[in-house]
Amino acid sequence: MSNGLQTFLMYLIAILMLLFTVSIHEMGHFFVGVFFKVNVKEVSIGIGPKLVSKTTKSGLKVSLKLIPLVAYVLFDSKQLRSLYADELEDKNYSWYMAPVPQGKKLLEETKTWQYILIMIAGVSVNFLSFLILWPCCWATFKANNFEMMNPFVSLGLSIKAIACCMVFKGGSGSNIFVDIPELAGNNNWGLIFFQLLILMNLITAVFNIIPFPPLDGWKVVERIYTQKTKKQISEKVETILSLIGMFLMVYIFVSSILVKWLNW
Repeated sequence: MSNGLQTFLMYLIAILMLLFTVSIHEMGHFFVGVFFKVNVKEVSIGIGPKLVSKTTKSGLKVSLKLIPLVAYVLFDSKQLRSLYADELEDKNYSWYMAPVPQGKKLLEETKTWQYILIMIAGVSVNFLSFLILWPCCWATFKANNFEMMNPFVSLGLSIKAIACCMVFKGGSGSNIFVDIPELAGNNNWGLIFFQLLILMNLITAVFNIIPFPPLDGWKVVERIYTQKTKKQISEKVETILSLIGMFLMVYIFVSSILVKWLNW
């Protein structure tokens, strides 16, 4: 197999592992939300243009979309409905404003402890997956004399490398975001597959507990703040913080690629 094909397959595996990781993360939110009788509008695998979409009898829309990088669960909420309150006559938005089914409720109508459990359910699923996969794979690899990374060390090295890349200095150590071509040089695809899956579950769990929008940690902090102070966080402030968060994610990605491929 040529180096180019190996690299392409490695990137493909990484994308699929990322999609699987974020999908089970979102399923954690979904099942706990359903358990607490929150009305779920949509479950989507991927973003962008729809490839396949089906609406169940209960009104839940299940979608498969073109760009396989993220997944999401869209809970029915006052915030969602406020976005389309002035578009009642538009057929494209009427679905968002459909009456809440009997026995269901909006996300804001949950008790605070229920809301927190819904928000941390995704992180919990990722941590649980990590805790199950790591020892099982470690035992299997050891029995077959395969060397396996320590995911905590790899996570730390990845964070260090990302920090170096953000100031355009080459970071040393394994970095899951920029070292995929090097992983492709290892012909043990089973080892690559499970190491990526283990590390991505750990990374997804760790980063999602950060209290910064639009991450789960922020949603928990926001709900607790609102509950304690009886005040809503300014929509303008939240929008600005969300834009900063998205900018940082794009900057991390771009700077990592530039440092890696341009040898800055």
